[in-house]
Amino acid sequence: MVESLITHTLNGLYYGFILFMIASGLTIIFGVLGILNLAHGELYALGAFLTFTVVGYATGLVASPTGPVSALIFGLVVLAGALAAAAILLPIGAVVESVFVRPIYERDEVYQLLLTYALLLILVDVMKVSWGATPVDPGVYSSLNQIPTTELVGFGYPSYNVMVMLVGLGVFLWLVWFFDRSKTGRIVRATAINRDMATAIGVSTDRTFTLVFAMGAFFAGFGGAMVSIGPGTAFLEMGLDPLVLSFVVIVIGGLGSLKGAFVGALLVGVISRWAIWQYPAIELAAPFAVMLIILLIKPEGLFGTWGEIE
Repeated sequence: MVESLITHTLNGLYYGFILFMIASGLTIIFGVLGILNLAHGELYALGAFLTFTVVGYATGLVASPTGPVSALIFGLVVLAGALAAAAILLPIGAVVESVFVRPIYERDEVYQLLLTYALLLILVDVMKVSWGATPVDPGVYSSLNQIPTTELVGFGYPSYNVMVMLVGLGVFLWLVWFFDRSKTGRIVRATAINRDMATAIGVSTDRTFTLVFAMGAFFAGFGGAMVSIGPGTAFLEMGLDPLVLSFVVIVIGGLGSLKGAFVGALLVGVISRWAIWQYPAIELAAPFAVMLIILLIKPEGLFGTWGEIE
């Protein structure tokens, strides 16, 4: 009983860290640009499909792990391949923002929703043409299973899941540092707080918005990369559930709050895995029930900030 509780809690944290990587991109885009990007889930799916190509090729150049040293090299190659696949989303996000999103910033929110929904449909067709309609698999999880499990509280746990949790924690700490300490991050926050004042002091809001959208696309793609490398596949419909749960996460945490997205993602991840363990019938309803309870207590979310990255 205790071991099952710990295992499902760890699985929830693993899923929560992946959700955070996806929701962080959505939070950044909404916190600065004020746009709820309906195509965000398909950017996540695109990252998974790109990983199929990039990681599949990269791991083909490296032998499957047969010892601790080769296992470490193999894991680093997989992680580097995932980063490379997600990095392809940077120029894609930049082009989408500058060509499609920028002209409608001053339009009504309905135009933004229609545009991002259209981008969603376009990305689905692009992936269908490029990789086909059937699910694809980068084929590295069987090799990752050969890496010795990590001993946690007296029993073994998949090393890949531990790596994903560490990477997710690293992403959170880097984002906090970036927006709190770096010059570029402070410029982004200043632009989110007061665009007119940022423009008056010489900040290029166009470049700032392009950077923000590209970052959001990168983290969506990186989340997809982490999922597709694990015991999963890349398929055309995979972007819907993460998109919906990402909205739940940022509502729970507070719109525009990175800390809120982090806490909300871990909360949703753990609650959903506990629900699968004890009450599978309420798996889909559990995150929304948590969101409802929190909104009744704190309508602005746990760390609610409107229009500012915190």
